[in-house]
Amino acid sequence: MVGTRANSRSASRERVLECAERLFMERGFQAVKLRDIADELGVRTASLYYYFPGGKLEMFLAVLDEAMDRYRTGLEAAIRQANAGLEAELDAAAQFFLSQPKIDFFRMLESDLDQISPEKRGAVAMKMHRSLQGPIMDAFRRAFPVQPGDARAQSEFPRDTPMPELFAGSFLAIVQGIHHLRSDFDIPVTKARMASQMSRILAAGLRATIGKRPD
Repeated sequence: MVGTRANSRSASRERVLECAERLFMERGFQAVKLRDIADELGVRTASLYYYFPGGKLEMFLAVLDEAMDRYRTGLEAAIRQANAGLEAELDAAAQFFLSQPKIDFFRMLESDLDQISPEKRGAVAMKMHRSLQGPIMDAFRRAFPVQPGDARAQSEFPRDTPMPELFAGSFLAIVQGIHHLRSDFDIPVTKARMASQMSRILAAGLRATIGKRPD
């Protein structure tokens, strides 16, 4: 009986988090009220405090934590299962992003994180960075490794510079832009095809710029 109650509470909590994630990602932290989440779930607002005594902020932090874990696991799996080479890995990552609900990552970084206390904000931002950009940065590093003694590579793409981070951020911006295109726009190709083309263009541009071929 105790186990059944615990399982029921866990399932109910996950249902709350799923609803909260959708609303937070669609509207932003400030625009969403606990009443909005309760109305969507068909429950009383006070019942949400049973799962999240700290209220909306505690719920938002739990949403971010679970979402970032899901993104990192999914990205790493997609890239791992892709064919060898930067283009294939970027395409796999892009298709994974397109398969997920739309998230305005840049709005979150610009405004939503400001609602979190400074001592917690850094940890949340770091987790977002590691979960969203980390797997992409690793793909760039595998494609363009820095060899010891390679002065040209060390001057143009050293491992301790922010270049992989810049590439990963640019890639995410492109994919997010594609994902957020309205369905009623007159787009000549599918979003999946557009993402594949952009992955190919980015990989080719880096080969030409850095002068190395991805493994």
